[in-house]
This record gives sequence, structure tokens and C-alpha cells, in this order.
Amino acid sequence: MQNLCKVELLYGKLLCKTKAINQQPVRYTRKPRWLPKAPTKMFRVPVRPQISTDENKELFRLFTNYRTTMKSIQKQLEYELETSYTGQEVLQEIAHKEEMLWAKCMDVNDNWNAEVATEREQRLASEREAQREEILAQLIEKEEDKKKKLEVVEEIIRLEKEKSKTYITVENIDEAIEKALDNVVDHKYALDLAGNILRGNDPNEPTTGTMSSHTLRVQSIN
Repeated sequence: MQNLCKVELLYGKLLCKTKAINQQPVRYTRKPRWLPKAPTKMFRVPVRPQISTDENKELFRLFTNYRTTMKSIQKQLEYELETSYTGQEVLQEIAHKEEMLWAKCMDVNDNWNAEVATEREQRLASEREAQREEILAQLIEKEEDKKKKLEVVEEIIRLEKEKSKTYITVENIDEAIEKALDNVVDHKYALDLAGNILRGNDPNEPTTGTMSSHTLRVQSIN
């Protein structure tokens, strides 16, 4: 800081010794500041600028950042100025205070980490227990589904075994052929609008009975 002041003083002396080579008057593009307000604008109320909400928030954010930056710079300069005028003992005291503060912060951080670790272990244990119960429930459900499928399969096998009694095999093929020849079934029949069943090759020869009386017979034939 002292060196900076010396440099500024030397620079000011050099400026005072130098003489202007060319002087040019400055013409004001606007009215000078020392002149009063014009009579035509004496009672004019300027319109207050309308700032939107988003722009106001952005201006507040920029001002907050600027204020924080300027405060940090000011604190840094104050700290440097204070340390430049202090002795070795004061610096050691400051360093000792900073070490104590750092140790205190580390203790607080360790305690907080221990608490968080305990809560995490409890949470993980509860999650593992819930997951184990969920897996057990899924296994039980799968076993029940497997049993139901086995029951369905066994029922199908039982029905197929009962149906297999009526299957035509090599042993009973002669008996099945004789039974089919003895019970000839004529599938050539038609139905008229009245519901009468017409059998045989002659469609004009009606048979006795209507569709309602021969329904069971037709179902048995089919």
C-alpha cells in the first residue's frame, strides 16, 4: 500500500511538470450542470420507469453478487492491512485460532458423519428386511402358481385318460367298424323355413317332427 502511494505521488509530480503541447476547448453537447432547470421543465414530473418482475429479480441478483464480491475484497484488504502491521506473535495467535476453529469444525463434521452413518445402517437394514419379505412373498406366490398349474395339468391328464378309453386301437378296431356299420348316420339333411328337417336325396319329402323335437337327435348325431 505504501509503495502504491509513492508511485501515485511520483506520477502526479510528473504530470505537473509536463506542459500541454496543444490545448483545445471542450464544447458541451448538453447544458452544463451549474445552470438551473429550464422554466418549461420546472414542473414536469418524469415518468417512473416500469421494471418487470423478471428484470427486477435479475437486477437484485446482480446487485447481491456485486455486494458480496465487494465485501469479500474489502475484508481481504483489511486482513492484509492488519497482517502487515502485526508482529510474529499476533500472526501465531491468529494461526492458532484458525487451527482451533478447524479442529472444532472437523469434530462437528465427524459427529455428523457418525450420525449419518448410523441412520444409513438402520435404513439399509430395514430395506434389506423389506426386500427379504418381498422375495419370500414372491417365492410363496410362485409355489402356489406352480401347484395350481400342476393341478390343471393333472386334471387334463385325467380327462385324457378317461377319453382314451373310447379311442380306437388295434385291439378294438374290428368292434368299432362293426358298430359304425350297424349305426349308419346320414348327415345329408336340410332345414326349411318352418324348422322341419329334410333327410335323404329327395328334399321335397318332409319328415315328421320339427326342429324343436329333433334338436337332441341332431346334437347327438353331430
